Amino acid sequence: MDIGRVLKFYRKEKNKTQEEVAEAIVSTSYLSRIENNKTTVDEETLALLFNRLGVDYYKILSNDKRISDLLALWEEPLLNNDIEGCKEIYEELQKMIHPITNIKLQTEYHVKRIRACIILKCYEDAAYSIRFLEEYYDSLSARNRFYYFKHVGNYYWVNQESDKAKEYLDKALLEYSQAHLNELEKADMYFLYSLILYVNQRETLSFSYGQESLRIFQNNYKREQCLKLHVQLGICYSRLGDIMSGLCEFQKAKSLAKELNDTYHLGVVEHNIANMYLRKRDRNNAMSHLKMAMSYKEKESISYFQSLSLLIYVCYQEGLLEECQEYLNSHLETAKGLPTDNVPMKEFWFLYLFINEEESKWETYLKDEFLPTLNRRHFNTNYQQRYFKFLGEYYQEKGGYKKAAAYYKLAIESNNIDVY
Repeated sequence: MDIGRVLKFYRKEKNKTQEEVAEAIVSTSYLSRIENNKTTVDEETLALLFNRLGVDYYKILSNDKRISDLLALWEEPLLNNDIEGCKEIYEELQKMIHPITNIKLQTEYHVKRIRACIILKCYEDAAYSIRFLEEYYDSLSARNRFYYFKHVGNYYWVNQESDKAKEYLDKALLEYSQAHLNELEKADMYFLYSLILYVNQRETLSFSYGQESLRIFQNNYKREQCLKLHVQLGICYSRLGDIMSGLCEFQKAKSLAKELNDTYHLGVVEHNIANMYLRKRDRNNAMSHLKMAMSYKEKESISYFQSLSLLIYVCYQEGLLEECQEYLNSHLETAKGLPTDNVPMKEFWFLYLFINEEESKWETYLKDEFLPTLNRRHFNTNYQQRYFKFLGEYYQEKGGYKKAAAYYKLAIESNNIDVY
């Protein structure tokens, strides 16, 4: 413990001089050496010095022990994304961590706090911990360096900065062998790394890490994580062009989601199965699975509108204009209450204007809102190819061959990545 710094903090807080605190206990010069951590001192003397400042020295020791225990207990809910367990420990630690807390405990707290803040969606607090740790990085143990790189990589992943996420996960991989950690930490890291590699168009390597992660989770009977891995592997198979294997992975995910009564992932799986059928140009099956996806999702969620917008798009391709109008009109009021700075809602409003308004109006929205949103988000090449092709077909049918050629060229240049 950096006990001298703590003693000095309380002395200044109580507005006491070194002479006043040291009187009849130690010399002033010796107290100065204690405060600057230039000597060792017995606990009885420390207890007397703290007592003069009205502070219980043994309670400070007890707090440090409690903080250390809580930090160890925190690892399991953080690994398992257990919101309630994570929040309970976080709230207790927040009350106990102060600027005078042992710096090693502070750094470990901030390392693990990054993951907690991601789970609890307090991203600004996570950013603060990252900034705090930049100053104290050199004091981290190998174990905490692993967590630091892994959690910072996770932070950049949720903020859609996949290049930075990969940079930190690469470092986490190197640290893992020295950190003496549970194998489940490796599986968790491999799963995140698989997602990052996929988005960075390293599909084969992504598939390899995903399979290894799944193997570890299966051996440890972690069904929730296995469900997510089956979805990820299904998406990888889709990207690699193996539709049947992709559908097989999604069916495994679907079975697990039903066992776990996980309606969120049932919606995710049905949406991805619909995407697979679209790749097979089987629009009827795609529409059926999109409707199933919507039945599992919350109607006022962005995820719901992702499936809805794709359903409207497919209905339009099938010439089902009355159904398109019905879906658009029945969801109009809900759509007005949702945030618009995301692709599914931009897509919904583009389709609404495309089907209901004259060309000049939807073209303005397309150029000012929809396409810029697609272009600035690294995850959206799937949407890009879909709509570049859609617009190419539209302008070709209207005789606008120059515009059609431009959009077809963009469609060829983009990559078809199925994301969820």
